[in-house]
Amino acid sequence: MPIKKHIDLNLGSFLNLADKKIVVNLASEDILNIITQELKTRYSPETQKLLLEESSQLLPDFVLQELLKRQEQVVNVNPDTLIVVNLRIAGVEVDDLGFDLNVEAYFVIADTSGQNHFRANKIVLWSNIWGDEELLFDLEDELGEQFWTNYQIQLLFDEKEQQIIELEVSLTDDYAARLEFDPSLKRFSPSIVPPEFA
Repeated sequence: MPIKKHIDLNLGSFLNLADKKIVVNLASEDILNIITQELKTRYSPETQKLLLEESSQLLPDFVLQELLKRQEQVVNVNPDTLIVVNLRIAGVEVDDLGFDLNVEAYFVIADTSGQNHFRANKIVLWSNIWGDEELLFDLEDELGEQFWTNYQIQLLFDEKEQQIIELEVSLTDDYAARLEFDPSLKRFSPSIVPPEFA
């Protein structure tokens, strides 16, 4: 069924009729900036103090003690020293309304004594492709059942016609991390240390 009128998707998104894909352009630099800022906020003294105050009122004592123990692993860090050294997109979930990027961020952050800590953080970034729900309904009206059966959403990174997609951080989780040297590739690969081995 041909499209009868032009459909404007959210900035950075367009409809590719040739391969039946809704293409979403993403800028790696924007993603890195969002994640770096989120991590710096997370490790700020103000945020850490607030989290501890909230936790002490809500959690049973043994859980609070475990939290304090984990907190001591990166105690008194200086967020200004934080450097993201590796980002890995661990998974992408796309549906009709938007997409989640599940990102593993590996970073180094120093404590107030100057000792570096290598950490990892799993972050979920979410974005609404359409910007306005009416656009989704317009597209459905134009394409009918074809949209729901044929069209796929494809994420592209760093295309020349890059436009801004609004990303929001929806979930974060903190882990210890390690570097393992891969002799065949002659490089270090970061990995998350499971909590039971941290």
